This record gives sequence, structure tokens and C-alpha cells, in this order.
Amino acid sequence: MSNNPPINRNLPKIELNQVKELVKDLYGLDGDYRALNSERDLTWLIGNESGPQGVIKISNSLEPEGVVDLQVKAVEHILEQDPELNVPPVIPTRNGKPYEWITSHFSGARHMIRLISFMDGRTVEDTPEAYCDEYYFNIGTLLGRVDNALQSFFHPYAGSNEHLWDIGRCLQLRAMLPDLPAGELPDLLTGIFDEAEQSTLGRLKKTRCQIVHQDGHDGNVMVRHDDHTRVAALLDFGDMGHNSILAEIVVAAEAYSDDEQDPIRPLINVAQGYDTTNPLTEQEVDLLFDALRLRLAVASTICNYRALHDQEDEVHVADRNYSRMLLKLVDMGRETVTRRLREALRFPVYSPIDTDGPVFADHQDELEQRREKYLGKIWHFYDRPLNITRAQGGWMYTADGTAYLDAYNNVPQMGHSHPHIVKAIARQAKALNTNTRYMCDIVADYAERLTKDLPDHLDTCIFVNSGSEANDLAVQIAQSLSGNRGGLVIENAYHGCTELTTRYSPESWQHLPEAQHPEQIECLIEPDTYNGPYAGDPEAASKYAADADRAIAALAERGHKPASFMVDTAMCAHGLITPPGEYFNLVAEKTRAAGGFVIADEVQPGLGRMGTFWGFMATGMKAENVDFITMGKPVANAHPLGVIILSSKIMKEFLGGTHPLLFSTFGGNTVACAAGMAVLDVIERENLLQKSNEIGDYFRAELRRLADQHPLIGDVRGRGMLVGLEFVTDREARSPAVEETEQVIREMLKRRVMIGKGTPGILKLRPSLAWGKEEVDFFIHALDQSLTAIR
Repeated sequence: MSNNPPINRNLPKIELNQVKELVKDLYGLDGDYRALNSERDLTWLIGNESGPQGVIKISNSLEPEGVVDLQVKAVEHILEQDPELNVPPVIPTRNGKPYEWITSHFSGARHMIRLISFMDGRTVEDTPEAYCDEYYFNIGTLLGRVDNALQSFFHPYAGSNEHLWDIGRCLQLRAMLPDLPAGELPDLLTGIFDEAEQSTLGRLKKTRCQIVHQDGHDGNVMVRHDDHTRVAALLDFGDMGHNSILAEIVVAAEAYSDDEQDPIRPLINVAQGYDTTNPLTEQEVDLLFDALRLRLAVASTICNYRALHDQEDEVHVADRNYSRMLLKLVDMGRETVTRRLREALRFPVYSPIDTDGPVFADHQDELEQRREKYLGKIWHFYDRPLNITRAQGGWMYTADGTAYLDAYNNVPQMGHSHPHIVKAIARQAKALNTNTRYMCDIVADYAERLTKDLPDHLDTCIFVNSGSEANDLAVQIAQSLSGNRGGLVIENAYHGCTELTTRYSPESWQHLPEAQHPEQIECLIEPDTYNGPYAGDPEAASKYAADADRAIAALAERGHKPASFMVDTAMCAHGLITPPGEYFNLVAEKTRAAGGFVIADEVQPGLGRMGTFWGFMATGMKAENVDFITMGKPVANAHPLGVIILSSKIMKEFLGGTHPLLFSTFGGNTVACAAGMAVLDVIERENLLQKSNEIGDYFRAELRRLADQHPLIGDVRGRGMLVGLEFVTDREARSPAVEETEQVIREMLKRRVMIGKGTPGILKLRPSLAWGKEEVDFFIHALDQSLTAIR
């Protein structure tokens, strides 16, 4: 073992007098020489009456010329890319060479000699006060810049610089372990190296790998004389090579003061600094615990082995804190470290991206208590709320990594965390996020694109923050221009949570005594063609629409005229019932004849959900019968945005009346508009209108096939990616299966499918447009099992 060159430092054997003669001949320098500590080379600081002149380095005889060339050219490249970085360039010989070959008179071995620029400052290891949060942050910032500069650097010897301290080559250190005294430490080191072989090294290769300095410990970093927190120079590129960028971070983070008790305080600050100049991914952050543990294990092994076996006069690096902090880090554990890192770097709480990832302790009970304490009693979708920590496409994931198929969430219509939309939000937020008082191209561009395929009278946008605000403002405009205060809605409707839209949402108040119903609102009976009073009637459209005459008359008796008829053309709150034929057009015409406006609430049916871009088009509603289109929820794929589309004529009349200064501070901000624009990109690029019809039709066909086996299924209906599933206890009587529906919801949750109910006995299924046939098949299989389970 002791004859293995990587273990023995094998320092060059050369007399100082020869070095002085060589330096004078090659560089014309003379002066005093002070030896510096080095791993494999001989190094001196040369100074004279003019001050420090540079650092002479005699390379190890085993050092390939290409490795030295790598170090020289890397520094040159860094300074080309980022000239303000404090790294020491090589001073060429009198002949203009970056290094020269020499032969030792003492040993006869050949070595390379080079002169490196002097950098002024104090090394961190000689500056006790430097071991502070500010320094760790600043060295992280600098290392991020260095790695940014090195991203574009290539050298054929990048993988040839072999040395013991490289965490990527840690398995060679196993041979040292049997020589260490038996006890807790060798057992721990053995386990860490075993895990490195099985997992850690493979995961490190999946992070960003490039040429890195990977030696920014406290002996290779200098701070300024006047400020111990500011980095004056990054020294010694002798250990650089191709590795994970995490190697850069953990080497800097292992610089502990002797009184440090927190093994990750430096790591957190270094990572925060690095992240400001070279942003980390969450996979990289989640691997930092393992990377630091491995680095400390490498350092502990080398130092403890060399303390026993090093033949040199002086041990190069002592185990000052490596083993002590390794034990503390292991005792702290991956979960605590990862949670603290994620919080410090503003990543969401940890959640494994697959079932192979580590699972942390369940904090469900604590989370529920804190939510109720600070947010009040919140209505959850299930008796036991799910702790969702991430989502992608059509799936949502709980804290333990369990995947749930999302057939309930009606907000991220393009799919959860769609990468194009996420990217558009991030890019715009980086450039500008402000309100619409400023001239910003994205706002006008988005409004133009959103309205380009609509009829001429729907040509103007008003941006707000949500569907509720959009509906609220549409009603205000209708009331202002009509001079009326009455409103028409359909039973069980929901249109928002503002004071005004709550009145237009009988779902919110119809359970109250009639005396508490808003007196200016009148409800129309639901135009249900499956289980309504005119189901199966060929004149159902006109008969249901006739209820609008009754409602208008009822309003008149209370001294009101209708300002508007507001309708969700998908009928989501009504169990996704299918209105007959011309029903919407008939009610719209009656409303307009009475002096009111028609508001098409497209919060849920719009943007392709029903197989057409606008929901009202899917129902056969004529565009000329629509005065306002309102949107929210999915218009920016869950980013806060609400839109009202109306005619420029109506807009001018409104602004010229009682609202000359219509303005929403956050409505239509640049980031929201960028998200909205990206949604339109996705609809076009992924051909989602066609997909909505194809997958939706396949979904309904599979449900109808399932109905042949399960008599509980009474009706399957819907358009595009909206599906209503009505359960009945008797198909002839069509009596709602209320309790059975609740049982199905619970059974489906057991099978990892999230669904929601509409009116009693009805499931409203609103999968995102990201669904494909695989998701449909998963749903059908789970529903088949669930229905079988409750028989």
C-alpha cells in the first residue's frame, strides 16, 4: 500500500539552490524563497525588496504535461470569459513559454517548472474571523462564476488529473480502510463508500458535469486584508478536472473553524452564493447531503491514513475537523439537511420524484394543525386531505412520492407544470414584472392574439386577476350600461367569490331560507336532458327557455330588469348536463330583448376544454348572442390571470361613463400575460383542440363500455375533456345514487385517482389536456375495481 504513488505524495527531490538558479535563468528573478504547503508539488513564494514576485511551482515527476497545460489554459480561459475574477495567471518564461522542463541534479527526475502570479491577501485558514456566513456566501458566488466561465472550456486532459481528493474516484480509498484503527469511523467510512458505489456516484454523473476547480478549501482561498468576508483570490488549480459541479460546492463547504458545531452552516451559505451566479437544480440540491458526506469521508480517510503512514517530514493535511463534522452530519441526517437546504434556496419542500427516492417523515398532522392555526378552517376535497408536493402533466404527487391521477383539478388545463409555460413565466419574471400602466409589448401582443379569431364585436380585453374578478367586472359593466340591477343565472350555478359574483352563484346561497336569497337575482331551472322535467321531450329547448320569461317577469314584480344573463356554457356546477339544442340562444335572445347583456363564463369551458377553443361554440351558441367572454383559472395555466373580452364600443361607453379610470394593479401584469401567451403556444403546438376531442371521445366510449358491466352508471355525457358521470340506483327511475357516489370517490382515492362530485350522484371529471389514452385506461381500470368493490 505504501508504494502506491497516489497514496505517497512523492514530492519532487530538488535542491533549493538549483531552483534559484533556474528561476533566475528562466525568469530573471532573484530574491527570498518561502516554502508553501502543497500536496504533490514543491511551491515557493518569491519576494524581494520590490515585494512578492510570484509563486514558483515544481511539478511532481508523475504529472503529465497535458495536466499542467490544462491548468494553464483553464486560467487563461476563465480570465477571457470573466476578466474580473481573481485567479492567478501564469507568468511566461523569457522565451514566452508557460512552463519549462527541468532535470533535478539531486534525483535525476524530470519536472515542469512554472511561475504563477502573486495574489495579495490572507489565506482563510490564517484568518479565523473569515469563517463566517458572509465569507461562505461570497466564496460560493465566486465559484459559481468560475464554473460559468469554465462551461465553455474543453481540454483533452480534463479527465486525466488523477488524485486522491477527487470524490469521483473515492472507491480507490477503500484499500486504506483496513489500516485504520477499528471503531465507529472505519465502519461509517465503509458504508459511505459502499453507498457511493451503489448510488451516489451514479447520481453525481446525472448532475451538471464539467471542468471544475474543485479545490476551493480554506488553504486555497485568500480574503482581503481590509475585509475578511471578501474573496481576494482563488488559488491552486492543481486538483481541477472533469467532475460534478457539486464537488466545487462541498470542497468549499468543508472549510470549518475549530469551534464550528453545525456541519451544514457553511454548506448552506456556499450553496446560496453559488446559486446566485450559477443556479442549482433541485436534483443537485437534494444530492448535496450525499456529496458533502462523501467529501468528508474522503478527507477523513486520507488524513487518518496518512497520519499513520506518511513518510514525509510533515503531514500535508491534518484531520482537523473532517471526522468530527462527518459524524455530526451523519447524525443530523439527510432529511434535516435537505429540508434546510431547500428552504434556504427557496425550493419547494422535498418530494421524491419517483418511488426509489428517499422518503422523509410524514408531517401531515403538524401541517394540518399549522394550516388551521394560520389560515383558519379550510375546506378540503377529502376527509383526510392529501399533502401534495409536486405535480407533472396529469399526475399529482404526495410528500412520499405516491402518484395520483388528477381527474379533478380544473385549473392547470395544459397539464401541471407544463415546461413551456414554466419557462415563459421564469423568463418574463427575470426581465420585467410590472402593471399595465407601463408600455409593455407582451400585454398588447397577448390581447391581440387572444381576440384574433373572435367575431369583430369581441375585440377588446380587460385584464384582472381571476375568474371571479372577471365576472364581477363584466356584471358591473352590464349594470352600468343597461341601467338595470337584475340578473339571470341557472340553478346550482357558481360564478365567483366576490360579493357581486356570490349573488350570481346560487350554489353559495340556495340552501338558505328564501328570505336570504338575493332579491335582484332569479334562477332558471337546469336544462337537464337526462333527468330534468323535459328530458326526452323534442321541444325541450323551448320549454326550458320559457323559464326565462317567468324569471324576467318575477324580477319585474320586484322592481328589477335583467342587466345580464351569466352562464357557464360547460354547465360544470350543474353536473356537466347537456342543454338541448338552441336553449342558450333562446335564453340569450330573451335576455337581450329585456335590455340585458349575455356573459359567457368561459373560466372552465374555454381554451379547448370542450373540443373547441371557446366553450360557447361547442354548444352551438351564436357569437352574436355573446356580449362578454370571461376567463380565469386555466387562461394562464394556474398563474393568476382573469380576462374579460368585450367590444371596443362597450368599453368606450363604460369608460366614458362612471368608470373613467378602470385599472387593476396586478391584472394583466407582464408575467401573467407571458403565461397566457405560452398557453396559446401549447394549444397550437400540441394540437390540443383535436386531442381534446379524440381523448375525450375515447374516455366516454370506455365509460359507456364500463356501464354495460355496472348498472350504477346511469349516464355518460360531456364534450371534449369534460365528462359528466351520473350514478343511479335505478336506471328506469334515474334516482340519484348519492351515497354510492361518495363511496366511489373514496374507493377511487384508494386506487390513486382524484375525482370530484358535482350535484348529488354526479361525478364531474375535468382531466387536463395533457391526458392520453394511458391515463384514460388507468382511470377506467380504477373505476372498474371501485364499482366492483361497492357492490
